[in-house]
Amino acid sequence: MKTTCIFAFFAFLVFSCQTKENQSENNANDLPRYRMETVDSVTVKGILARIFMFQTADKDHVVFRDRATSDVYVFDRDGNPTYKWDKTGDIPGAFSMASGNLTLDKSGNLVILDIMQGLKVFKKNGDIVQNFGIYQHQWSLGGPFSLFKSYQVIKKEGKEYLLYSLDIIEDTTGDYGPEYLQARNNLILTDLETEETKTFLPFPEGSQFLNGNVFLFGDFRPVFTYDEKSQLLYLVFQNEPILYTYDWSGEEPILKDQTKLDLTGFVAGEGFEKGAVDFGKISDNKINPYPSSVLNLEKYGEDILITYKPTPADKGDLALAASGEVSKELKAKLYEESKKRTVILTQKGDIVPLSLPEMILYDFSVLGEDIWWMKKHTGEEEQEDFTVYRGRLVEE
Repeated sequence: MKTTCIFAFFAFLVFSCQTKENQSENNANDLPRYRMETVDSVTVKGILARIFMFQTADKDHVVFRDRATSDVYVFDRDGNPTYKWDKTGDIPGAFSMASGNLTLDKSGNLVILDIMQGLKVFKKNGDIVQNFGIYQHQWSLGGPFSLFKSYQVIKKEGKEYLLYSLDIIEDTTGDYGPEYLQARNNLILTDLETEETKTFLPFPEGSQFLNGNVFLFGDFRPVFTYDEKSQLLYLVFQNEPILYTYDWSGEEPILKDQTKLDLTGFVAGEGFEKGAVDFGKISDNKINPYPSSVLNLEKYGEDILITYKPTPADKGDLALAASGEVSKELKAKLYEESKKRTVILTQKGDIVPLSLPEMILYDFSVLGEDIWWMKKHTGEEEQEDFTVYRGRLVEE
């Protein structure tokens, strides 16, 4: 490795969202400041891959994948190759580009969820541990490649589970209407040993998604993180700036608190009348260009990292974007105004903006106390050497 220089339980089922007076990104004078301190990095060389991305790491290995294929690369912590394998074609354990990122179970096995091929568990050398099928055929595929997690291996009562949310996990009977959202369960839990699977967690009372309208799927897709130590589940629906905190010490999560997030530039939608949105449609630039969206949620120490995209403020610009009459210059302007941002929600309730190093996709992976990321390639020649950095947030 290279070392270089140096992140109220609800009463009577009725509660209200409150923004703490000191929770503001703009009141920066009295807020703490953080910087990313790079702990070390790992460089791997001689790679021929189309979309080479960091996946996960433990004390012995660093794992990468070509996201355009099913090629998996395992290196030791000094960057020396250990294993390379793939699961392509009509073979046991095959997975596709539609899968999420590889993650580790408690035994050091690699877990991957593919909505086209099912849930798979592998040893680091590629041997199959579990080859589960598809829980249910899906209606739509979700978003672009990202280093952010879309599922999490958790341990409860001595058993390991995969906690996740698939894009559209069920068909809807009849027309897509508000009744679907009122009955929807938003999370899925699969036993990694038996494949026993259940859906759970409806929208909480007071959520905007129960207001009688219908919504695009990208609006109510959940992002979440479960903290095993406190047994708390933190969850945000992507277009609703409210952090829901659940006590999951028992069999089912119980809503404990909800916190309105004062995220600069974030615009929550009110939904659409029945019939205006097709079932399963992720987004629609003609009716809702540049929507605000919470993209990632991570517990980091006692604080929470939130990454989101804001909505540009000029409604005239948005109208032009919706009509398709947008110049190259305006498109660049809107892109800049809607770029991803990361903030820290501190234990005190403050929201502190972060200035992070330049990263590929502006994405990172939180593993324990560490934040892992890759720099964006800026050279003209084809890249064959890749470096992943490991850092930590330090309060200044």
